[in-house]
Amino acid sequence: MSVQERKQRERAERERLIVATARELAEQQGWDAVTTRRLAERIEYSQPVLYSHFRGKREIIGAVALQGATEMAVAMRAATAAADGPRARVHAL
Repeated sequence: MSVQERKQRERAERERLIVATARELAEQQGWDAVTTRRLAERIEYSQPVLYSHFRGKREIIGAVALQGATEMAVAMRAATAAADGPRARVHAL
């Protein structure tokens, strides 16, 4: 594995950590508790590291929302996959 590949992998992992931590904070304490300062403390990185991944809190919230929407779409597809016909799909949802 090249150095660049390792750095890309580490960057992606940091981004996942930021999003997961923001989601956890929001679920526990509400969105007002999600601040870049608090996130930086929780993930043990500096605030500039957060800003190297996201432009600010709004962008982090957007990433959390996108992740949630993706999870919901997967769950909806799974729920309706075995259903036979439109009524059964609605019932499965």
